[in-house]
Amino acid sequence: MNYDNLRNIRTSLVLPVTFLAVLAGCGKKSEPQTPTSGYITVRGSDQTYPVMMEEAYAFMDLYPKAKVLVLGGGSNPALAALFIDSGQVAHATRPLTQEELGRAREAGFQVKEYKIAKDGIAIVVNPFNPVKQITTSQVSDIFSGRITNWSKVGGRGGLIQVHIWGENAGTHTYFKDSVLGGKDYSKRARRFDNGEMMIRSIAENRDAIGLLSMALLYKSWSPLIEDTRIKALAIGLQPKALFYTPDQATVHGGQYPLIRHIYLYTPNEPKGLDSGFITFVMSAAGQKILAANGFVPVTVPVKYTQDTL
Repeated sequence: MNYDNLRNIRTSLVLPVTFLAVLAGCGKKSEPQTPTSGYITVRGSDQTYPVMMEEAYAFMDLYPKAKVLVLGGGSNPALAALFIDSGQVAHATRPLTQEELGRAREAGFQVKEYKIAKDGIAIVVNPFNPVKQITTSQVSDIFSGRITNWSKVGGRGGLIQVHIWGENAGTHTYFKDSVLGGKDYSKRARRFDNGEMMIRSIAENRDAIGLLSMALLYKSWSPLIEDTRIKALAIGLQPKALFYTPDQATVHGGQYPLIRHIYLYTPNEPKGLDSGFITFVMSAAGQKILAANGFVPVTVPVKYTQDTL
């Protein structure tokens, strides 16, 4: 199957594939697994849900006896549920914390972590907002509520409307810990559990600002169609430093300041279908799917330029 065409057929495949996976869970979940047969549930981030669906379709196309059910709902619930069913795989936009890892070890689990891609956290605004760039400290001050007016960061004035992800999202936790330094979000921040809803709100509000995976900056990556409803700001470490917008080249090269990994987790050493699926995601074919959806592969050599993405 041509992986570049998977996105185009996603809608027609969702219902039958999900139905087959549910049937497999009801009747075959107890049967022995192999790396290419059996049933697993892969649950996690809403921002990585589309690409994990494509990974699952490609894997099942190669191995018809494999049934992979991909669910969203957020990284945090997926990581919490990881230790309920030992056959489950979590896809997450944040790492497990040391506290979470400690509790897992105390419960007898030996968690396995797989970094499958890199992602840039894009700081996005309405395209009519005249601000083009801000520093990382200004990002922190805006999202924590210390800066509340656009005039403080070179804008025309107006109350900044902060948009953030809800508590179930790994982005919510990661951004708070890594960018805000543990500080709380602005009390006036609006919470969203869906990237499309956040984009629509920013498109309708010239004073809005939000944070998204850079993969969501495009309506399509094949062909490349920019989402003109939003604009990604260039980010710099200091006012006199270089500023970079998030794309595969600047994330791959490490110039963009707000970079994170995308993870897969299993509660113990994978031995069955979970092992086969993870191996596929980290293979050249699986990494190609990640790249075709706007992420940066980490297990295969890739050369990016800012002109070609």
